[in-house]
Amino acid sequence: MAVFKIIKFMHGQTKTGMRNCIDYTKKMEEENHLVSTINCSSESAYEEFILIKNIYNKESGRLYIHAEQSFPPEIQDMQLIHDIGRRLIEETDIFNGFQVVIGTHTDRDHIHNHFCINSVNAETGAKWHISKADLEDIKDKSLELCREENIRIWWDKQNDQDQVVQPEDNNEKLHTVKQGEYEKQKQGQSWKYELFLSVKECVKHSFSQDEFISNMEKLGYEVQWDHHKHITFTTPEGKKCRNNKLYPPERFTKEKLLEQFERNCQRRSERTKKMHQKEMDDFARNARNILTALRSGKSKESNYYPLTHMKKKLEGEALKEKIKQKENSSYDWEQEL
Repeated sequence: MAVFKIIKFMHGQTKTGMRNCIDYTKKMEEENHLVSTINCSSESAYEEFILIKNIYNKESGRLYIHAEQSFPPEIQDMQLIHDIGRRLIEETDIFNGFQVVIGTHTDRDHIHNHFCINSVNAETGAKWHISKADLEDIKDKSLELCREENIRIWWDKQNDQDQVVQPEDNNEKLHTVKQGEYEKQKQGQSWKYELFLSVKECVKHSFSQDEFISNMEKLGYEVQWDHHKHITFTTPEGKKCRNNKLYPPERFTKEKLLEQFERNCQRRSERTKKMHQKEMDDFARNARNILTALRSGKSKESNYYPLTHMKKKLEGEALKEKIKQKENSSYDWEQEL
């Protein structure tokens, strides 16, 4: 899941703000060395931004553009993410001739790229202007790069609001996640994301439909798994969500969940068999050792104390039995004893 957005400013921009944006973009350079620049250098990016503005006499108005490209927590290859960000700038025409600082941030669960772009084109002197069509081109390019790296993300161009569109395998139907929902996921505030993690964990440790429902209930969720096509989950706060809203949806169908429970049972059965076989092997090995000790006369040694102790106990019980029989009989047991 990759989300590209241009960060809007509520108030006017200043040169100090531009310097801060550049510094923020580069803030993890010493830690991860994932900073790139285009048409400028990392060490003097601010001065070079100012120089271009002075050359074309465009030092007012919008001074810079701050953009971000975010990826989901499961994508942890920071070099790959940085390369995708750089290629996005280099291979999209809207950025041609502009000075850009690119920094990859790894200080959160989700790795993301930041871009600080000079608002004045270094080659033409034209001021930055982006149309809806230009923004769509950026998103299309982001889609293309993600597809190349098997990060399967589609952008829904029919909606004015940014959406991440996640495709089902071999199916043209698209499942969408709104930009706001994704932002909440990044901040760890999404109840849907919490539901997803809960379902994923319970599926891993359940061996039947009933056990899965029971495990979900232990986490505070209600589960309606009836004759309807979809499963309905109700959060502890009372919010409802169907299983086809979890991503990827084909992984959470009733059929797939039941198949997973069956696989869990098979793995448990295999583990049980292995444990039972190990116990039998240990028993056979110990039995052989005991028999060998008995035959070699080692059973009286300290290493075989349990066996010796049991032998003495049995002999003692036999002696007691003889004494008891003697008390109830006129037979001369002294000679026997």
